[in-house]
Amino acid sequence: MEIIVANTAGFCFGVNRAVDSVYKNIQQQPLYTYGPIIHNPQVVEELREKNVIPVHSVDEVNEGTIIIRSHGVAKDVYGAIEEKGLNYIDSTCPYVKRIHKIVDEHSKKGYQVVIVGDRNHPEVQGISGWSNGEAIIIEKPEELEGLNIPKTKPICLVSQTTYREDRFESVLKALKEHHYEVEGFNTICKATSDRQQEAVKISKMVDKMIVIGGRESSNTRKLYEICKNYCKETYHIETIKDLELNKFNSNDKIGITAGASTPARIIKEVITAMNDLENHTNENFEELLNQSFVTLRSGQVVKGTVINVTDSEVSVNLGYKSDGIISKSELSNDSSLNPRDVVKVGDEIEVYIVRVNDSEGIVELSKKRVDAQKGWEIIKKAHEEGTVLTGKVVEAANGGVIAVSNEVRVFIPASLMGSKYTQDLTQFLGKTIEFKVIKIDPKRKRVVGDHKQIYLEETKRKKEEVLNTLQVGQKVKGTVRNITNFGAFIDLGGIDGLVHISQISWNKIQSPEEVLKVGQEVEAIVLDIDKEKEKVSLTLKNEENNPWFKIEEKYPVGAIVKGKVVRMVSFGAFVELEPGVDGLVHISQIANKHVAKPEDELKLGEIIDVKVLDVNKDEKKISLSKKQTEANVSEE
Repeated sequence: MEIIVANTAGFCFGVNRAVDSVYKNIQQQPLYTYGPIIHNPQVVEELREKNVIPVHSVDEVNEGTIIIRSHGVAKDVYGAIEEKGLNYIDSTCPYVKRIHKIVDEHSKKGYQVVIVGDRNHPEVQGISGWSNGEAIIIEKPEELEGLNIPKTKPICLVSQTTYREDRFESVLKALKEHHYEVEGFNTICKATSDRQQEAVKISKMVDKMIVIGGRESSNTRKLYEICKNYCKETYHIETIKDLELNKFNSNDKIGITAGASTPARIIKEVITAMNDLENHTNENFEELLNQSFVTLRSGQVVKGTVINVTDSEVSVNLGYKSDGIISKSELSNDSSLNPRDVVKVGDEIEVYIVRVNDSEGIVELSKKRVDAQKGWEIIKKAHEEGTVLTGKVVEAANGGVIAVSNEVRVFIPASLMGSKYTQDLTQFLGKTIEFKVIKIDPKRKRVVGDHKQIYLEETKRKKEEVLNTLQVGQKVKGTVRNITNFGAFIDLGGIDGLVHISQISWNKIQSPEEVLKVGQEVEAIVLDIDKEKEKVSLTLKNEENNPWFKIEEKYPVGAIVKGKVVRMVSFGAFVELEPGVDGLVHISQIANKHVAKPEDELKLGEIIDVKVLDVNKDEKKISLSKKQTEANVSEE
């Protein structure tokens, strides 16, 4: 006979913690448990004999202490206990506590809470009590068809810790297929998942399977269902008394597992009975259980596998009795990163043990501390060799910026951020920049970087590159970087070109700002290049935008056109035909009579008809007549 005992069989961490809390406080009489402390009638009866009484309502208790079991309770139960002035010991499993927190927070945010689990299970009823009484409980995806959840309301999906993982995943998939906005939290306890997976593995290997645990235990019943799928001869027993030994023989290969509420002594009794059946020796179950766990202590660096990732934390399996948690702040020094962008389920990562709290089932981890230790070696080498590093600017500090490079925080003074001192350092936030390490202090973990060196070297390289490609007469595109009273500087992508005010427009302007603004994209023509002085002269004036271009075609001699009187002189009036094109109406051409002053017949801003008498493109002169338009009218 060969016997295979599951390493994951028996008390889980949460149950063990709850039972221990009863025995540690057994002297505090009267002592009550809110519901049976575990789904094991033998343990419950043993405790009852020690005057530890299970109750199902706070109304049943008038004095003494209540122990809240690992299943947890609804929020209002705590209020009822405090209202009666009773003492209580909270032995809620940390994994269940986490679900309470998720449900409470999301309910307040307006989410519809959906719980995947057994609606009659006390853990599920307790979870529901943290959702303001509005939670929906479903056991399988088919039940979604009858639900009337508005598509506009987001869903928070959680699971009973001891439920089947395939059920949770199928419900999550169904919700997404129905186009619900759903945030799913796989809150199935890792111990439960491991227990079920090991049960599948063993039940496939054996001839007969024994599942030990209370008849009322949800996780034990699920173990039985799982094993029965792969091993037809699967037996569910509570104690050795339920085991029919005559159904086993010496040639059998037998598998043994147990639910989370099954004490080690009951499992041991079954193993001993099976050994006695064949006089077969088998390792003590408790030794097997203890060997399956690693030992952790604060300050260790260990490897683990990522098993869950949310927007705020990462869960890591370390082979320990509790999974480790990396909070977002301990994942990276770059707080803008989403944990989902850093790691994914299945990744094997190195982590630093920040704190181990077995009483609360908490293992706090840090990834950034491990990465920073490796990063320091990179920083020191870069300092010694003068190599260039890259970092993301995450903070605008007093007098400089903080960039994160290989999880090491690097301070770069404002004076070393560019060619000149920059006051507005927020413009660099979120940008990845290059720098050289100019100073390190390993004891204080301080690093000072210099971006200016890189900036100047890059600027020089770009200048040379642009200067070597520019040619006089070439059309170039650029952005207005700065405006002065004498012109504007255009960024050509490595060097600035100057457009003198006289080269900005064909029209006469008093200030460059009449035409240009900082940040505006323009097309210019190269007028001159001085490579030694690294100067480029530009013009925005070209034939296409020259108002005198093809002027004879626009204003042929003899044509009558409209214009605006813009200036008076003693010998006549200047009339604007279009911006940049003025013509002169000589005083003798203003009217069919003697005119002493142009002001006698014309007013500034007046729109008049004029006849084109002559066009001189080279001298940019046009002669006009107003009186001849009047003569034409009288002739007609």
